[in-house]
Amino acid sequence: MTAHNPAPDLLIIGAGLAGLVCARDALGAGLRVKVLDKSKGVSGRAATRRIQLDDGREARLDHGARFFTARHDRTKAFAEAGIREGWLSEWTRTVSEWQGGEIHTPADGHPRYAPAEGFSAMGRALARGLDVQTNTEVTSLERRGKGWRVHTRDGASWETPRLILNLPAPQVAALLEDHEIGDAAEAVGRVRFDPCWAVGVVLERDLIDHTWPALKLTGHPALDWIAREHTKRASGHPPALMLHAGAEWSRTNLERRPDEVLPDLLDAAAEVLDQKILGQSLPHFHAFAHRWRYATPTARVPEPCHWDEALNIGWCGDWLTPDPHGPRVEAALLSGWRLAARVKE
Repeated sequence: MTAHNPAPDLLIIGAGLAGLVCARDALGAGLRVKVLDKSKGVSGRAATRRIQLDDGREARLDHGARFFTARHDRTKAFAEAGIREGWLSEWTRTVSEWQGGEIHTPADGHPRYAPAEGFSAMGRALARGLDVQTNTEVTSLERRGKGWRVHTRDGASWETPRLILNLPAPQVAALLEDHEIGDAAEAVGRVRFDPCWAVGVVLERDLIDHTWPALKLTGHPALDWIAREHTKRASGHPPALMLHAGAEWSRTNLERRPDEVLPDLLDAAAEVLDQKILGQSLPHFHAFAHRWRYATPTARVPEPCHWDEALNIGWCGDWLTPDPHGPRVEAALLSGWRLAARVKE
């Protein structure tokens, strides 16, 4: 028998950053808000892998979002508040560039922020005070009068007068498939994503002759990004790298197993960094590979968020377009804030 849960004023599916900031603003406006997420934690792609080493040290690697920028007044204020509260730090103002085997460092001076405890700390900070239920996967939506009933895999259901979807566009499209949403649903269906294979490595020793915090690669056949992850962390953090494969390589290798992808990307990074020692690529204590099927939106919806006042349903995320600067953490935050403002109108 289906279990029915108390109806919130607003139900948000997905505890990614856009959904969390939307929930906070809606809660501040006096709405009773519930957030559901299928994962065991919050933050979505702003994810951190925690690795316990045999010597008792812990490594934290951001295998999703790389950093956070603040170009708008509200995101600048958000970053300043995060620094005051202690969960956010300025990581670097320079990202080095690799092209054709040469590395150079442009002096752009643009601040890039990252939580010292890992990006999942941003999600935990945003979720503080919210009613968030994890390990809850939504499988279908049912229109109920002017509101919605949401069904979950475990047989439970939730009713709400207002519904927000903070999910990758293909997952939104799947939930909307049996409903007459119109042109908005067609726009969601046109969204496209590049995938990304991410590899985290806890090194036996720091890199030799490399002091940059991060490296953006242009024209490399496999890699797009290498970060010296420990430069985000407090002193004493084990040396670690985060590798992101490029979109084309990730798409070609999308269905391979993590244990098959891992040595290929470790070899590629060792070659770039000239760090192959005694035949071992990047001598390390621990390494993992993680596949993001929906990593970077390449064809986006040309609106900052979507809210259908007649149907009381909307969606937000970095695959919408709240500003012209591309899909990133700031875009997700802006989209969530804009949607909360629409819901409150």
